[in-house]
Amino acid sequence: MSLRPHDLRKDTVYGRDYLLRSGMHRRHLASDSMQRVFPGCWVRADAVLTLEALGRFFLAHMRPGAVLSHQTAAELVGVPLPRALTYDGGSAIHCRGPDLTSPTVGSLVVVHQPLPQRAISYSGLVMSHPLSALQDISPKLSHVDLVVALDAVAADRFGTSLRVDRTEMAEVIGELRGRGAPALRRALPYVRERSWSPMETKLRLLMLRHGFPEPALNVPVLEEATGIEFYIDLAYPDERIAIEYDSEDHRKNRKIWQKDLNKTDALHEAGWKVVRATIADYRRPEDFFARLTDALQRRRTAC
Repeated sequence: MSLRPHDLRKDTVYGRDYLLRSGMHRRHLASDSMQRVFPGCWVRADAVLTLEALGRFFLAHMRPGAVLSHQTAAELVGVPLPRALTYDGGSAIHCRGPDLTSPTVGSLVVVHQPLPQRAISYSGLVMSHPLSALQDISPKLSHVDLVVALDAVAADRFGTSLRVDRTEMAEVIGELRGRGAPALRRALPYVRERSWSPMETKLRLLMLRHGFPEPALNVPVLEEATGIEFYIDLAYPDERIAIEYDSEDHRKNRKIWQKDLNKTDALHEAGWKVVRATIADYRRPEDFFARLTDALQRRRTAC
């Protein structure tokens, strides 16, 4: 009896030899029903496997003694990366070593030479420290991408699963040497622990580049009627100007949309001027800047 892709488990990686011995035809391996995840290893195309599960299999069966590194290590702890550097975006699994292993570059696995870098154990996986991983991939990141990544690592809420606060980050980055370290040091002054999403970071940096004052981040505002505490994405508290970034989720998710309406009502009731921004405003910010400039001038004149 031949083995077909739908006979396989969705949460398991299978070796080529096992599949052929079990009766799977080579045409099935080459079909759209199967996906090659490592050299000599396949899964069902509709497999439900996390990057963590793939990393665990890789270290146990493909490269025992290796250290997951570069974008793989960064993504595993939740560092926001450009899609091209993510596993779903087509990035290979990256690792260092093990010792005496020759560096290799493939579409599925990239092996780098071992280096004396910081390594951590996370969920039973041995991987590069997030800051070492970002140093390795910094040549592939823009300055904005790097600040976004570091903000997520330093964030006091909604950041990466492994946090490095701003003080420790400065110490670690100060000790780094080699390629990528200067880029991290250039990004460090812009890192803020209160930035809770990539777009908050990107909008803040865009405002700074165009000469606006540094905004406060995630400023709490209490709605007296309900006792609910809301957070303003970016704000100028002295002028009572709130800058709210509305993502696609805000528009599509009814629960988020309702919460935004309630927050806006609470801000207006408390005397805040709300200036909204979307992804279209980020890409073409002229109108957003005009609205923000007008709001600042009016509030400063009123004072």
